[in-house]
Formats: sequence, structure tokens, C-alpha cells
Amino acid sequence: MKNKRESASMGPMPDVPVIDVHANTHGFETFLRSQFRGLLQFLRARTASEQDAEDAAQESMTKLMRYRESEPPSAWKQLLYRIAVNVAHDQYRVALSHHSKDHVALDSLEIATGEHTPEQRALYDQQVARLSRAIMELPPKCQRVYLLKRVHGLSHAQIAQRCGISVKMVEKHLATALSQLRRKVGDSSTETL
Repeated sequence: MKNKRESASMGPMPDVPVIDVHANTHGFETFLRSQFRGLLQFLRARTASEQDAEDAAQESMTKLMRYRESEPPSAWKQLLYRIAVNVAHDQYRVALSHHSKDHVALDSLEIATGEHTPEQRALYDQQVARLSRAIMELPPKCQRVYLLKRVHGLSHAQIAQRCGISVKMVEKHLATALSQLRRKVGDSSTETL
């Protein structure tokens, strides 16, 4: 009985792939160098700026390092791009949450007192939440154009160049976004949308 246990524990298990850690280290570095440009191009279409794309690419590659020893090289590329999509979405959510309050009408709130009542704060929070939900529900192209204009302050020409569309298409996406936001949020916020 003892010999069976020893021979079973010493032999390689057929279902578990054996990954050579030392070979993976050199191969991993080569893989990262070969993927950087393609990944950056992929992220440019999913981020608001060149700097955001570079940051997302760097962060994605750093996060992939956690898997270099546990995943075979054939899985690295797919895993890298899945990580990159998640990083780009995280950047977008952070940008949206940090800037969404800038697009809520404050005309109806009493700001002169310097302090807000709990009711005023609750109303403001509700407006921010409604506007954030409405922006998240926009079609992806309209959403991107709207955020590039309102959050990042880009001109129509800059947005057109960034998105690879005409200035007329930028105007159309903005008009669609504003129309949908007015419908969902209401006319009280139309001046600041």
C-alpha cells in the first residue's frame, strides 16, 4: 500500500499542466513587449485621452503579472485584453463619479446660506443619481461623445478626431444624448446638461 502512495505522489498528474516558471519569466517579458502597441491602440478607443490609454495599458500589464505563473502562455493575450476592458471601465466609472455633480442644475437650490438642510442635500443627491443613471443608459457612442464634451471639455473637432467620426456625427450624438437626458432627468436640469 505504501509503494502505491509513493509512486502516485511522485509521478506527474496528467490533468494538471506543468508550467516552467523560469521559461515563463523570459517569455512573459517578450509577450508584454510584443503586445504593448496593440493594447494601447485597443485602449485608445475605450478611454478619454491618450494618457488614460497609456495608464490603462500599464495597469493591465501589471495586473496580468499575477497570472504569469498560474496561466499558460496561450491564455495570456485573452486575459490581458479582458483585464484591459475592466481597467478602462473602472477609469470611466471613476471619471463619471468625480464629475457627474458638475452637470446638475443648482438654480433651484439655496446656496447663499452656505449650509444645506438635509432635505436640500437629499434633493441634490437624488438629482446626481438620476443624472448618473441617465448618462449610463445612453447608447455607448452618444455616451462617449457626451462625456468627452462635458467631462473632458473637448471641442467638437477634437471629439471627432478622437472617435474617428465627422463633426456632424459628433453634433448628432450630442443632440441625441441631450434629448434623452432631458427626457429622463427633466427640464429642470436642461441648462446644465
